[in-house]
Amino acid sequence: MNKKSDAAAKQTPSRRFTRSEFAGADSDLAQSTGYVALNERPHGGHMKLLALVGSGKRVLDVGCSSGYLARPLVKRGCTVIGIELDDTAAESAREVCSEVLVGDAETMELPFPESSFDVILCGDLIEHLRAPELLLARVRPLLREEGRLVLTTPNVANWTMRLGLLAGRWRYTERGILDRTHLHLFTRNTLVETLERAGYRIVELDYTVPVPGVGAPSMERAAHALGRARPSLFAYQFVVAATRVR
Repeated sequence: MNKKSDAAAKQTPSRRFTRSEFAGADSDLAQSTGYVALNERPHGGHMKLLALVGSGKRVLDVGCSSGYLARPLVKRGCTVIGIELDDTAAESAREVCSEVLVGDAETMELPFPESSFDVILCGDLIEHLRAPELLLARVRPLLREEGRLVLTTPNVANWTMRLGLLAGRWRYTERGILDRTHLHLFTRNTLVETLERAGYRIVELDYTVPVPGVGAPSMERAAHALGRARPSLFAYQFVVAATRVR
């Protein structure tokens, strides 16, 4: 890579921890930088994540991006500490988080004692990691005894992916399930297995089935019901809460 290309790459914000299925096009921050903004669709992944976290919790938000999830959590009485790879996003997150550590969550020192958090939040994160199972195992001791790991990740066995394979297509894109920055892809079974190997037991497993361009509540509810009926086929994204087992 020449010096000009290298300089341009350094100026481009990393999206490693900042992806979702509907990345807030109405947000000034999302428009100008590509960072995720909160999606308030009632059956969307963000609202489901917030519901699983609850109120008044001490939260470690791994890959907190600009603080788009931390903001509503703080309004619900939570204390949020973030970890973020990108300096610019971290500056925005500091407006709402009690503290934001800047660095690679897979390799950086985590300066927290055991049992520090009620919730460890990994929104649209693990698909971007080099070794997701190791990171999940690494943060597990930071959870309190009744604490929860809460995460979302795409479903690579979604029907659109299956049809594409049948047609001989497997094309990486700028966003979505085959986002170019996704290093690991999960089916329902492989996600469960990964969490179990990392020392967790799933206590809630929900799904999203986005309906782009359709805002009718009845359509949202119908899509949600479809995902719950045949999650391995219709779910676009898994929404998980898990507890530590060791």
